[in-house]
Amino acid sequence: MISRTTHREEPLEEAQSLEELPSLVRLLRERAGLTQEELAFNSGLSIRTISDLERGRTTAPQRRSIELLADALCVEGDSLEQFRRTARGRSVAQCPSCSARWQLDELTTQRRSA
Repeated sequence: MISRTTHREEPLEEAQSLEELPSLVRLLRERAGLTQEELAFNSGLSIRTISDLERGRTTAPQRRSIELLADALCVEGDSLEQFRRTARGRSVAQCPSCSARWQLDELTTQRRSA
C-alpha cells in the first residue's frame, strides 16, 4: 500500500469553492501524492471508476465507492463530512431518487452507531 497523508487536521479550505465531486477527488488525490492507478489500487475501485469520477462522467456515485475513496485518501473529520456532502450534493442534483438512498443509508449508519 502506498504511504499517504491524513486530511483530518487539514480541512479542505481551498476546496470550499469546489462544489463538484470531480474537482474534489482530483484535489485530494493530488494532495495525497497518488496517481489514479495508485488510488484505484488503494481503494479497490477500478482505474476507470477513478477516471470517470474525476472527469465528471459518474454523476451518482455509490455510497460504498465514496467511503472507499475517503478511506484510501485518509480523509477524516471535517474533511470527511465535506467530502460526503459534496458527493451527496452532486448525486442529489443529478438523480432525485439518490437523495432518498443517501438519507436512508445515513439513518441506518446512525442507528448502528447508537
